[in-house]
Amino acid sequence: MMARSLVRNTLLYLPAQVLGPFVQFAVIIAWTHLLDPAAFGVVTFVIAAQELTALVGLVWWSLYVLRFRQRYEGADDQRFRAMDVRVALYGSVTQIAFAPLCLLSVGVVADPVTTIAAAAYLVTRLLVAHYSEWARSQHRIRAYTAAQFSGPILGAGLSVVALLYIAATPAVVFFTMALGQAAGAAAVMAALGVRPRIGRFDRAIFREARRYGAPLILSGLFAWAAINGIRVLVQAGAGVVGLGLLSAGWGLGQRVANFIAMICTAAAFPLAVDRIEAGDRRGALEQVALNGTLMLALLAPATVGVAVLAAPLVDLLIAPDYRTVTTFVLPISAAAGAIRTYKTHTADQAGLLLERTRALTVSNFADAATTLLCASIGLVYGGIEGAAVGCVVGTLLAALGALVYAARWLELPIDFQAYLRILAAVCAMFAGLMLTPTPHSLPGVVAKIMLGAVCYGAVLLALFPAVSGSLVTRLSARLR
Repeated sequence: MMARSLVRNTLLYLPAQVLGPFVQFAVIIAWTHLLDPAAFGVVTFVIAAQELTALVGLVWWSLYVLRFRQRYEGADDQRFRAMDVRVALYGSVTQIAFAPLCLLSVGVVADPVTTIAAAAYLVTRLLVAHYSEWARSQHRIRAYTAAQFSGPILGAGLSVVALLYIAATPAVVFFTMALGQAAGAAAVMAALGVRPRIGRFDRAIFREARRYGAPLILSGLFAWAAINGIRVLVQAGAGVVGLGLLSAGWGLGQRVANFIAMICTAAAFPLAVDRIEAGDRRGALEQVALNGTLMLALLAPATVGVAVLAAPLVDLLIAPDYRTVTTFVLPISAAAGAIRTYKTHTADQAGLLLERTRALTVSNFADAATTLLCASIGLVYGGIEGAAVGCVVGTLLAALGALVYAARWLELPIDFQAYLRILAAVCAMFAGLMLTPTPHSLPGVVAKIMLGAVCYGAVLLALFPAVSGSLVTRLSARLR
């Protein structure tokens, strides 16, 4: 029953989870052809910095909503909504203040046009992300899908057109992205019945939200440093051009992991919340663990596939100025992203579920410290490429520590037998990819991806007979 609910909701979320990130992935590739490395570095840094500014602005409240929104349904609904719009207003103001600081941090003079454009991007991104989480907390899949479609697809698509016909500047990218995100925010807010107004500050709700969310701000700062600290280090050591060269491979690799993670996690965490609110602690943790197993089954082959196909993919898709660094950084970034994504959606989600936010803060501090230390050492001895290697080493050490804590003290069940079977299937896929010629065309790359998927899927089904038997039974029933 648990697996069936997860699969059903995952399939319903799938259009939003697949199409939006795919368009964003394609747009980053297009940006490497339309923006010079310096401008590309500015754009990608502000996009990454939004995750940091949003922590102070609204993410702490969004996580509270995702975890506790259902407690305010009924008589307290209007009271909660009034508080929500007030917090969203405060959060939007913080993004306006952060806009010039984001630009100055990469050495860009904060001219009025670029500053206003960056502020518009930060505010609209904050709102669409927050109300998407609200929709997800209530299993409002259509509203969530509308937000995810309008923001990345419309905004990212417009940015490419604008770069071609208006000007190849960061301001153009920020304005067009903000336009798409504003449409997404308006759509999801209308679906949820949220009306733009000043709202009312509720001290009682704020105290509860602060108790749960305040530690998450600090925790999120550490998590952001662990993921994006390499950008700051490279910018300080190699300048904004070096940042741009790093950002292509680093951004694409991280998006591969995030894309796969969202396929699983959009449906999984709300289901776990439902169970723990019903008093089923064990069932809630089993739901998180099941999501972790499914995520590993997707992350592991994708990471290996990126490593094998990085060189032909980069030669075919990325602009020449970025290729040398991107070919090296892309698979390393994908590996680091996969490791951290798995940690975030297993050990970290278990902590959120059980309200262990202080322990989560300590875990993310250790992650940031380990990753930045290793990246700094790598940057000194190996330049941009060395920094990337240092990041993945630090990420792996931190993830291992977090998983030990979650399994030992939070009692998160981990199915090691399933993990070993997944590893065996990945090894079979890797052998199949290495024994076939390197592709030099896009159809060849697609064919090799399909070969890897078939090898992996066939071995995985053979190693999980219960799953394959269930699929055969359902298929037979449908064909009768």
